[in-house]
Amino acid sequence: MAITDLPKMLKKPLDAAGPSFNKHDLDRDSFMLRGALAKQGFDLWRHCFHGVSETTGKERSFTIDFGGVNPQLREDEPVFSREDEKPSFFMVLATVGGEDGSVLVRYFPWDSVSIGTEMDVLASAEDCFLSETRTMGRIKVTSEMVEKNPLDYSEAGNLIWDLKINKRVALNLGYSTSGPLRDSEIMDAYWHTEGLITEYSGEIEWNGEKYKVKPENSNGYADKVWGKTAGPSWDYISCSNLTSKKNGRLKNSAFAFGEGTKVKVGTIDTEKALAGGIFLDGETYEYNFSNMWMLTRSKTAVKQNGKKYLFEIEEETPLSRVRLKVICDKTQMREFNCGTTAGTRRKVLVDGNGKAEMILERKKVSLKNKWEWETVDVLKGENVFVSYMDNKTYKK
Repeated sequence: MAITDLPKMLKKPLDAAGPSFNKHDLDRDSFMLRGALAKQGFDLWRHCFHGVSETTGKERSFTIDFGGVNPQLREDEPVFSREDEKPSFFMVLATVGGEDGSVLVRYFPWDSVSIGTEMDVLASAEDCFLSETRTMGRIKVTSEMVEKNPLDYSEAGNLIWDLKINKRVALNLGYSTSGPLRDSEIMDAYWHTEGLITEYSGEIEWNGEKYKVKPENSNGYADKVWGKTAGPSWDYISCSNLTSKKNGRLKNSAFAFGEGTKVKVGTIDTEKALAGGIFLDGETYEYNFSNMWMLTRSKTAVKQNGKKYLFEIEEETPLSRVRLKVICDKTQMREFNCGTTAGTRRKVLVDGNGKAEMILERKKVSLKNKWEWETVDVLKGENVFVSYMDNKTYKK
């Protein structure tokens, strides 16, 4: 849809529904740290899924991230974030959810990293490998490493994995991650979800305990975030384990919302732009700040008490609106200290066990020939993944 279609859309909004956001695009999922971003930029592929212990039968959430910062500033060894020095490294970071979970990270100098240029390979570093269809690797952090550098190593532990990846449904935000907008650098960060619904299969071993990952209950999600800075704060929320009030358990539905990038273009001037979408058994509902003709209105809030975090999102277009609440138990969230491209440090919280409530509505013509809201469905979500970074800078 073009901006010239705006008057028509305002007159007949249901005629202006755009095409589905389910468009796979491997170019947007490729390595992005070139040009200006090579000197000050970050690039991060994120994989989220669940596995079941072969010993106890207990389910756990896992995340495995591949990414790096500032490759042009490379040295023989990884350069960590410090107040007087910009970082330069590639890392593989994993979180193991639950009250007794952990955060494990492995760092590499850029000269040890190979960026894929053929087939579907994305990146590899020594025995850690990531492609569009598979990831494998190992992380080993010793107590001596933590004692020597507690700022960059959260805790000791071991993780080994070998997983197949099947990205079934994408969330492509169109113009906001297109080549022209990426080249203009009017946004601090960009977000592309190649795997809104992703099936993972394989094995993962954490501190000697083996977990089986199966496609039917992996609740998988895969995306990437990149740019010159992570923004003043961010929160990314996703879920593919949904239950409908009308139809029960849904096997082909998911949602994802991301907030945090700073944008200034045309009429858009915001510190925390919000975008996202809902895939409901093949039907799509998109909320996208960069598509100005969609007239999206957004409202968000993050609240907390001693035990829980509450994330609230409200999105509305002339076609549909959604109200989403996600609750995370603080004891289940894993925390780590994250270095930025400029050398400062931020706290990031990750959870894969959140609970969601969503009310989805759309416009319909009533018997009185008036536009009125009707409820599409009321949804509950389990195993919700949340990545939250607040707007505070942390010092040692």
